[in-house]
Amino acid sequence: MPLFSILSVCQQLAFSGLLLLGGYTSIASTPTEPSDNDSKKPGSSSPATATTLKGIDVSRWQKDINWELVKDEQVVFSFIKATEGDFRQDPYFSRNWSESKRNGIRRGAYHFFKPQAPIQCQIELFTNSVVLEPGDLPPVLDVEVSDPKVSPAQLRESINTWLEAVTAHYGIKPIIYTSQNYYQRYLKGHFKGYHFWIARYSSVQPEVHHTDSWMFWQHSDRGRITGIKTNVDMNYFLGDVETLSQLCIPDLVASEETSPLQQLKHMYPLP
Repeated sequence: MPLFSILSVCQQLAFSGLLLLGGYTSIASTPTEPSDNDSKKPGSSSPATATTLKGIDVSRWQKDINWELVKDEQVVFSFIKATEGDFRQDPYFSRNWSESKRNGIRRGAYHFFKPQAPIQCQIELFTNSVVLEPGDLPPVLDVEVSDPKVSPAQLRESINTWLEAVTAHYGIKPIIYTSQNYYQRYLKGHFKGYHFWIARYSSVQPEVHHTDSWMFWQHSDRGRITGIKTNVDMNYFLGDVETLSQLCIPDLVASEETSPLQQLKHMYPLP
């Protein structure tokens, strides 16, 4: 069954809690961390069971991470901040990027989007900073800030420009990270064909437009993990290891006629 179909079926399951089973989680009860900005729909949470994977996302705020100890905490994947706006690379990116892979944790790189920064500069900063390899997760665009000088239409145009340019560069569609409220206000229904990673600190699962799909849920920003001295964002992937692997950049065999990047572009063409 295609990845999109698997996830579409899984996303029909509601969340009410989590029972930790190592890197896997059987959904049965979810820890509640209410957010003042979070809105809930009555009856949107109901008992169900499904399989999820445990992950984190990190940046300079976590400083020096002992990735070997993190691996022992059954963390399966990690999203790592690479760049921000049009000029800043996270000072811990290179170390986190190499150490996470060395310790067998699936890794993905993300860019923190600034609406007021020139979009071409944001594209070049990310693509010049991040080299993706087989087994890596797709790149992520972190969209969570707005600017009164940038209209919603202009905001979405810049986001789309980044997504298309990064897709063309790596040959794989990025994931869009955002909060539940930001999604509802600015992004809902405007980015068909892209998967979402939603931050919602609640016992209620993310809610998206029927034409959209979400794959990752950031359910807490107060996680504690051995190997990390500060709080860390905690995430679930809605699926098992095989499904996560299908999402990642595949192993490709280079040939004289066709490079691995060109093969990827054939497999993940622009819409």
